[in-house]
Amino acid sequence: MPLDDTALDALARRLAAPDDAATMHIAEITPDELAALTREQAQELVARYGGHTMIRLPEREVEFFDWLRASDPDVWNDLWGEDEEPYLVGLAYLPDLLPRGRGFLICDLTTQPNLWFGAESITREEGVGLLDASLGLVRDSGRISMEQAFVVEAWRAPIDVWRFAWMYNRPLDEVKSMVGWLVSEGVVLLPETLEAMAAAEAAELAAAAGGQGGEDESDSMRTAMDDDDSAESGEDDRNDE
Repeated sequence: MPLDDTALDALARRLAAPDDAATMHIAEITPDELAALTREQAQELVARYGGHTMIRLPEREVEFFDWLRASDPDVWNDLWGEDEEPYLVGLAYLPDLLPRGRGFLICDLTTQPNLWFGAESITREEGVGLLDASLGLVRDSGRISMEQAFVVEAWRAPIDVWRFAWMYNRPLDEVKSMVGWLVSEGVVLLPETLEAMAAAEAAELAAAAGGQGGEDESDSMRTAMDDDDSAESGEDDRNDE
């Protein structure tokens, strides 16, 4: 049942930063509120208060990141090591923290490789072929491999290797090795590869736009020159008369 208007208003008041707040506002969302919020309500709250409010991760996410701290401390330190109070995130992540959400995606590491994948990471040939075969097995209630499960999960919603290992209770090194194989086989693309492809595409579009602009400028110059020639020709005709 969605959070009723009274409870939603009470939550909104807690999320609103005081007018005199000099720093980021930290608010609490109870487990019951989180369980009752709809995605639409969460998105509305983000739109109203997302720029100034931080929230604490729910218990489920705390359990995941405690697991991460033990399983891959370098990644945990990259995320939280410099924070006086870890597990505080911007309100913008609220929709992902709902019970049906994927959770806080690990995607902005600075000292460790980013290993997250989404639908855009699945390649058009090998990736889509494996995805279609996997979805067919799922529809037929068949068993799928861990490699197939990873591709299906990435297609459903962005996921990182740590979340997958935790969700499926698999050794992290095994999952990293599996994903490395998927990358080497051309099934999925690393985030850095996607970024490079996007940058190259943007550069091509900018170059094409610049070339078109140059052509338009040349056309304008030719038109102006033709107008000048016409004006000079008319003046010569008047002088001849």
